[in-house]
Amino acid sequence: METLMTYMAAFGLATGAGAKAFIPVLALGAFHYTPYFELTGRFIWIADPMVMGILGVLVVLEIVVDSHPDLGRFSDIVSYLPKIVAGFIGFAAVTGRLDSDVAQLGASGVLGGGTAAGVHWLRNKVRQPYRDFAEDTHESAGKVASLSEAGASAALSGSAMIVPPVSMALALAVVGGSAVVARRVDERRVPCNHCGEPVRPGALVCPHCKKDQ
Repeated sequence: METLMTYMAAFGLATGAGAKAFIPVLALGAFHYTPYFELTGRFIWIADPMVMGILGVLVVLEIVVDSHPDLGRFSDIVSYLPKIVAGFIGFAAVTGRLDSDVAQLGASGVLGGGTAAGVHWLRNKVRQPYRDFAEDTHESAGKVASLSEAGASAALSGSAMIVPPVSMALALAVVGGSAVVARRVDERRVPCNHCGEPVRPGALVCPHCKKDQ
C-alpha cells in the first residue's frame, strides 16, 4: 500500500510539472519542513532557502511569460525541457529512485519526465488555439489561463504530498479533460487556404502565416 501511495504522489507531482514546471519542485522543498514529507539526502538541496527563493522567482516568471501571447507561444516549445526535468526530479524525489543503478534512474526519467512531457503536449493542444482566438483579443485571457494552470499545478503538488489518491484522481481528471477538449478543438478546425495549418472555422486571418482567408 505504501508503494502504491508513493507512486500516486509521484505521478501527481509529474502531472503538476506538466502544467507549471517549478511549482512541484518548490512544493517538495516546502513540504520538507512539514510532517508530511521528508527529502532524502540526494534531494535535500531542494529545501535550501536560497534554492527555494530562486524557484519562487522562476514560478512567477513562468506565469508572467506564459500569460503573454507572443512570449507564451515561444515558451510552449522551450518549456518541454524544464518540465521534463521537473517531472523527473519530482518522481525521483518521491520514489527515491536516484542512485548508482542506471535502470532505476532511467525508470524515474521515463515515468516522471515522460508524464510531464505528455501533459505539456496535451496542454499545448488546448492552449495554442486558445491563444489564437482569445488571448490576442482579450488582454486578461492569458493571465487567467496561466494562473489557472498554476492553480492546477499547486493543487496537484499539494495533494500529492498530503493525500496521494486525491492527487492521482486530479491528475486523471486533468489529463482526461485536456484530451477531450483537444480532440474537440481539432475536430472543429479547418486547413488554412495558404499554409494548410489548422485554423478556426470562419477565421479572417490565419494566426500561423498571417494571411487573409
